[in-house]
Amino acid sequence: MQAGAFLGRSDGHDDRGAAVDHRLSRRGLLGGAGASLVATLLGACDSAPGVTLTESPAVLPPADTALATWELAGGFTGPGMLALRAPRLVVYGDGEAIADAAYRARLDADQLQSLASGLAGDLRSAGAQKKPTATPTVVDAPVTKVSVWSDAGVLSFSAEALDETKNDHLYADVLYNARDRLATVHKMVSTKAQPYLAARVRMVAAPAEDDVLDAVAWPAEVTMPAADAEGLRKADLDGDAARAVVRVLTRDLDQRGAWPAYRLVDGKLIRASWRYLLPNE
Repeated sequence: MQAGAFLGRSDGHDDRGAAVDHRLSRRGLLGGAGASLVATLLGACDSAPGVTLTESPAVLPPADTALATWELAGGFTGPGMLALRAPRLVVYGDGEAIADAAYRARLDADQLQSLASGLAGDLRSAGAQKKPTATPTVVDAPVTKVSVWSDAGVLSFSAEALDETKNDHLYADVLYNARDRLATVHKMVSTKAQPYLAARVRMVAAPAEDDVLDAVAWPAEVTMPAADAEGLRKADLDGDAARAVVRVLTRDLDQRGAWPAYRLVDGKLIRASWRYLLPNE
Protein backbone atom coordinates (compact mmCIF):
# COMPACT_ATOMS: atom_id res chain seq x y z
CA MET A 1 0.00 0.00 0.00
CA GLN A 2 1.25 3.47 -0.79
CA ALA A 3 1.60 5.82 2.13
CA GLY A 4 -0.83 8.71 2.10
CA ALA A 5 -3.23 7.11 -0.38
CA PHE A 6 -6.04 6.91 2.14
CA LEU A 7 -9.62 8.11 2.30
CA GLY A 8 -10.93 9.50 5.54
CA ARG A 9 -8.91 10.46 8.59
CA SER A 10 -6.77 8.37 10.92
CA ASP A 11 -7.12 10.65 13.97
CA GLY A 12 -10.37 9.06 15.21
CA HIS A 13 -12.68 11.39 13.26
CA ASP A 14 -14.41 11.15 9.93
CA ASP A 15 -14.20 13.62 7.01
CA ARG A 16 -16.80 15.84 8.68
CA GLY A 17 -14.84 15.99 11.93
CA ALA A 18 -17.24 13.74 13.83
CA ALA A 19 -15.80 11.23 16.26
CA VAL A 20 -15.67 7.69 14.94
CA ASP A 21 -16.06 4.66 17.18
CA HIS A 22 -13.78 1.96 15.81
CA ARG A 23 -14.61 -0.58 18.47
CA LEU A 24 -16.16 -3.86 17.42
CA SER A 25 -19.79 -4.05 18.43
CA ARG A 26 -20.38 -7.70 17.56
CA ARG A 27 -17.34 -9.59 18.81
CA GLY A 28 -16.39 -10.39 22.38
CA LEU A 29 -12.68 -9.58 22.27
CA LEU A 30 -9.84 -9.90 24.72
CA GLY A 31 -7.94 -6.70 25.26
CA GLY A 32 -4.20 -6.16 25.61
CA ALA A 33 -2.93 -8.81 23.20
CA GLY A 34 0.81 -8.14 23.14
CA ALA A 35 3.33 -9.12 20.52
CA SER A 36 4.90 -11.82 22.68
CA LEU A 37 1.50 -13.42 23.36
CA VAL A 38 0.69 -13.42 19.65
CA ALA A 39 4.00 -15.07 18.81
CA THR A 40 3.32 -17.74 21.43
CA LEU A 41 -0.21 -18.42 20.16
CA LEU A 42 0.91 -18.57 16.54
CA GLY A 43 3.14 -21.51 17.38
CA ALA A 44 0.84 -23.13 19.92
CA CYS A 45 -0.54 -25.71 17.49
CA ASP A 46 2.84 -27.17 16.49
CA SER A 47 2.53 -30.16 18.81
CA ALA A 48 -1.09 -30.98 17.96
CA PRO A 49 -1.81 -34.57 16.91
CA GLY A 50 -1.60 -35.23 13.19
CA VAL A 51 0.66 -32.28 12.37
CA THR A 52 3.92 -32.98 10.58
CA LEU A 53 5.72 -29.68 10.18
CA THR A 54 8.14 -29.09 7.35
CA GLU A 55 10.59 -26.26 7.08
CA SER A 56 9.17 -23.19 5.40
CA PRO A 57 11.37 -21.25 2.98
CA ALA A 58 13.09 -18.23 4.46
CA VAL A 59 12.03 -16.16 1.46
CA LEU A 60 8.70 -14.39 1.94
CA PRO A 61 6.47 -13.02 -0.84
CA PRO A 62 6.67 -9.40 -2.03
CA ALA A 63 5.20 -6.80 0.32
CA ASP A 64 1.92 -6.42 -1.61
CA THR A 65 1.42 -10.17 -2.12
CA ALA A 66 -0.81 -12.14 0.23
CA LEU A 67 1.20 -14.51 2.42
CA ALA A 68 -1.88 -16.01 4.07
CA THR A 69 -5.62 -15.64 3.51
CA TRP A 70 -8.64 -16.79 5.50
CA GLU A 71 -12.00 -16.48 3.75
CA LEU A 72 -15.59 -17.61 4.15
CA ALA A 73 -17.72 -18.37 1.08
CA GLY A 74 -21.42 -19.03 0.75
CA GLY A 75 -23.59 -19.77 3.74
CA PHE A 76 -26.98 -18.39 4.70
CA THR A 77 -26.27 -14.87 3.49
CA GLY A 78 -28.04 -12.61 1.02
CA PRO A 79 -26.48 -11.86 -2.38
CA GLY A 80 -25.72 -8.26 -1.41
CA MET A 81 -23.68 -9.23 1.63
CA LEU A 82 -21.97 -12.01 -0.29
CA ALA A 83 -20.89 -9.48 -2.91
CA LEU A 84 -19.56 -7.13 -0.23
CA ARG A 85 -18.05 -9.76 2.08
CA ALA A 86 -14.35 -9.24 2.75
CA PRO A 87 -11.80 -11.94 3.64
CA ARG A 88 -11.70 -12.58 7.37
CA LEU A 89 -7.96 -12.00 7.32
CA VAL A 90 -5.20 -11.30 4.82
CA VAL A 91 -1.55 -11.15 5.89
CA TYR A 92 0.89 -9.66 3.39
CA GLY A 93 4.57 -10.25 2.79
CA ASP A 94 5.58 -7.08 4.65
CA GLY A 95 3.68 -8.15 7.79
CA GLU A 96 0.61 -5.99 7.19
CA ALA A 97 -2.45 -7.86 8.51
CA ILE A 98 -5.97 -6.71 7.61
CA ALA A 99 -9.07 -8.16 9.28
CA ASP A 100 -12.48 -7.92 7.58
CA ALA A 101 -11.18 -5.03 5.43
CA ALA A 102 -11.85 -2.91 8.52
CA TYR A 103 -8.91 -3.19 10.93
CA ARG A 104 -5.16 -3.44 10.49
CA ALA A 105 -1.99 -4.24 12.43
CA ARG A 106 1.55 -5.32 11.57
CA LEU A 107 3.33 -8.55 12.44
CA ASP A 108 7.04 -8.38 13.14
CA ALA A 109 9.51 -10.59 11.27
CA ASP A 110 9.44 -13.39 13.86
CA GLN A 111 5.64 -13.48 14.00
CA LEU A 112 5.43 -13.48 10.22
CA GLN A 113 7.91 -16.34 9.85
CA SER A 114 6.19 -18.31 12.61
CA LEU A 115 2.84 -17.95 10.85
CA ALA A 116 4.28 -18.87 7.44
CA SER A 117 6.11 -21.92 8.82
CA GLY A 118 3.14 -23.17 10.82
CA LEU A 119 0.64 -22.82 7.99
CA ALA A 120 2.97 -24.36 5.42
CA GLY A 121 3.56 -27.29 7.75
CA ASP A 122 -0.17 -27.76 8.32
CA LEU A 123 -1.08 -27.69 4.65
CA ARG A 124 1.85 -29.85 3.52
CA SER A 125 1.16 -32.58 6.07
CA ALA A 126 -0.47 -35.85 5.11
CA GLY A 127 -3.42 -35.03 7.37
CA ALA A 128 -4.39 -32.08 5.20
CA GLN A 129 -5.12 -34.48 2.35
CA LYS A 130 -7.47 -36.72 4.32
CA LYS A 131 -11.16 -36.67 3.52
CA PRO A 132 -13.62 -35.76 6.31
CA THR A 133 -14.82 -38.63 8.47
CA ALA A 134 -18.40 -37.94 7.33
CA THR A 135 -20.22 -35.67 4.91
CA PRO A 136 -20.98 -32.28 6.51
CA THR A 137 -24.70 -31.98 7.22
CA VAL A 138 -24.86 -28.45 8.66
CA VAL A 139 -27.47 -26.61 6.61
CA ASP A 140 -26.35 -23.34 4.98
CA ALA A 141 -22.91 -23.40 6.63
CA PRO A 142 -20.19 -21.40 4.88
CA VAL A 143 -17.10 -22.88 3.28
CA THR A 144 -13.81 -21.97 4.97
CA LYS A 145 -10.94 -21.27 2.57
CA VAL A 146 -7.34 -21.00 3.79
CA SER A 147 -4.30 -20.39 1.61
CA VAL A 148 -0.62 -19.74 2.25
CA TRP A 149 2.10 -18.63 -0.14
CA SER A 150 5.19 -20.78 -0.64
CA ASP A 151 8.10 -20.64 -3.06
CA ALA A 152 6.72 -23.78 -4.69
CA GLY A 153 3.24 -22.31 -5.18
CA VAL A 154 0.16 -21.47 -3.14
CA LEU A 155 -1.00 -24.15 -0.68
CA SER A 156 -4.72 -24.10 0.11
CA PHE A 157 -7.74 -26.01 1.29
CA SER A 158 -11.53 -25.52 1.36
CA ALA A 159 -13.78 -27.14 3.95
CA GLU A 160 -17.53 -26.87 4.32
CA ALA A 161 -18.79 -26.18 7.86
CA LEU A 162 -15.26 -26.24 9.29
CA ASP A 163 -16.10 -24.04 12.29
CA GLU A 164 -19.43 -25.73 12.94
CA THR A 165 -17.87 -29.23 13.07
CA LYS A 166 -14.79 -28.43 15.15
CA ASN A 167 -16.05 -30.22 18.27
CA ASP A 168 -16.89 -33.28 16.17
CA HIS A 169 -13.41 -33.42 14.56
CA LEU A 170 -15.02 -34.00 11.20
CA TYR A 171 -11.85 -32.86 9.44
CA ALA A 172 -8.20 -33.59 10.14
CA ASP A 173 -6.77 -31.67 13.09
CA VAL A 174 -4.29 -29.83 10.87
CA LEU A 175 -7.11 -28.00 9.09
CA TYR A 176 -8.49 -26.76 12.41
CA ASN A 177 -4.93 -25.85 13.44
CA ALA A 178 -4.44 -23.73 10.31
CA ARG A 179 -7.74 -21.97 10.88
CA ASP A 180 -6.85 -21.34 14.53
CA ARG A 181 -3.47 -19.81 13.64
CA LEU A 182 -5.23 -17.27 11.46
CA ALA A 183 -7.99 -16.72 14.04
CA THR A 184 -5.30 -15.82 16.59
CA VAL A 185 -3.94 -13.13 14.28
CA HIS A 186 -7.49 -11.95 13.50
CA LYS A 187 -8.20 -11.51 17.21
CA MET A 188 -4.99 -9.54 17.70
CA VAL A 189 -5.73 -7.25 14.75
CA SER A 190 -9.35 -6.70 15.81
CA THR A 191 -8.35 -6.03 19.42
CA LYS A 192 -5.93 -3.32 18.37
CA ALA A 193 -8.80 -1.84 16.30
CA GLN A 194 -6.59 0.39 14.19
CA PRO A 195 -8.84 1.38 11.26
CA TYR A 196 -7.92 0.15 7.81
CA LEU A 197 -8.32 2.87 5.18
CA ALA A 198 -7.69 2.75 1.44
CA ALA A 199 -8.07 4.84 -1.70
CA ARG A 200 -10.43 2.35 -3.37
CA VAL A 201 -13.82 1.11 -2.27
CA ARG A 202 -16.41 -1.48 -3.25
CA MET A 203 -20.02 -0.34 -3.27
CA VAL A 204 -22.88 -2.82 -3.40
CA ALA A 205 -26.62 -2.23 -3.69
CA ALA A 206 -29.34 -4.88 -3.66
CA PRO A 207 -33.13 -4.75 -3.99
CA ALA A 208 -34.87 -4.12 -0.67
CA GLU A 209 -36.71 -7.36 0.05
CA ASP A 210 -38.32 -6.27 3.32
CA ASP A 211 -40.80 -3.59 4.28
CA VAL A 212 -39.12 -0.21 3.98
CA LEU A 213 -40.49 2.72 5.95
CA ASP A 214 -37.42 4.93 6.17
CA ALA A 215 -36.04 5.09 2.61
CA VAL A 216 -34.30 8.29 1.55
CA ALA A 217 -33.49 9.56 -1.93
CA TRP A 218 -30.35 8.08 -3.47
CA PRO A 219 -27.58 10.73 -3.23
CA ALA A 220 -27.06 12.44 -6.58
CA GLU A 221 -23.27 12.58 -6.16
CA VAL A 222 -22.98 8.78 -6.25
CA THR A 223 -23.45 7.12 -9.64
CA MET A 224 -25.59 4.02 -9.37
CA PRO A 225 -24.11 1.07 -11.31
CA ALA A 226 -26.29 -0.98 -13.62
CA ALA A 227 -28.14 -3.96 -12.16
CA ASP A 228 -27.39 -7.54 -13.12
CA ALA A 229 -30.07 -10.15 -13.84
CA GLU A 230 -30.83 -10.53 -10.10
CA GLY A 231 -30.96 -6.77 -9.50
CA LEU A 232 -27.58 -6.68 -7.74
CA ARG A 233 -25.45 -3.59 -8.36
CA LYS A 234 -21.72 -3.54 -7.64
CA ALA A 235 -18.84 -1.22 -8.48
CA ASP A 236 -15.19 -0.90 -7.45
CA LEU A 237 -14.35 2.79 -7.33
CA ASP A 238 -11.42 5.13 -6.77
CA GLY A 239 -10.72 8.86 -6.98
CA ASP A 240 -13.65 11.28 -6.62
CA ALA A 241 -16.18 8.47 -7.04
CA ALA A 242 -14.73 6.60 -4.06
CA ARG A 243 -14.56 9.73 -1.94
CA ALA A 244 -18.23 10.46 -2.63
CA VAL A 245 -19.22 6.98 -1.46
CA VAL A 246 -17.21 7.32 1.76
CA ARG A 247 -18.70 10.75 2.41
CA VAL A 248 -22.41 10.05 1.96
CA LEU A 249 -23.08 6.30 2.30
CA THR A 250 -23.16 4.32 5.54
CA ARG A 251 -20.53 1.61 5.95
CA ASP A 252 -21.49 -1.83 7.27
CA LEU A 253 -18.40 -1.95 9.47
CA ASP A 254 -19.21 -5.16 11.34
CA GLN A 255 -20.78 -6.92 8.33
CA ARG A 256 -24.14 -7.35 10.07
CA GLY A 257 -26.24 -6.41 7.05
CA ALA A 258 -27.82 -3.31 8.60
CA TRP A 259 -27.84 -1.39 5.31
CA PRO A 260 -29.81 1.86 4.91
CA ALA A 261 -32.65 1.94 2.39
CA TYR A 262 -32.71 4.29 -0.58
CA ARG A 263 -35.27 5.18 -3.23
CA LEU A 264 -34.00 5.48 -6.81
CA VAL A 265 -35.36 8.03 -9.28
CA ASP A 266 -37.47 5.28 -10.90
CA GLY A 267 -39.07 4.49 -7.54
CA LYS A 268 -37.21 1.22 -6.90
CA LEU A 269 -36.11 0.57 -3.33
CA ILE A 270 -32.61 -0.67 -2.60
CA ARG A 271 -30.29 -1.19 0.33
CA ALA A 272 -26.65 -0.25 -0.11
CA SER A 273 -23.32 -0.22 1.70
CA TRP A 274 -19.59 -0.24 0.97
CA ARG A 275 -16.16 -1.30 2.22
CA TYR A 276 -12.53 -0.53 1.49
CA LEU A 277 -10.81 -2.72 -1.06
CA LEU A 278 -7.71 -4.65 -0.07
CA PRO A 279 -4.33 -4.04 -1.73
CA ASN A 280 -4.58 -7.23 -3.80
CA GLU A 281 -8.22 -6.75 -4.85
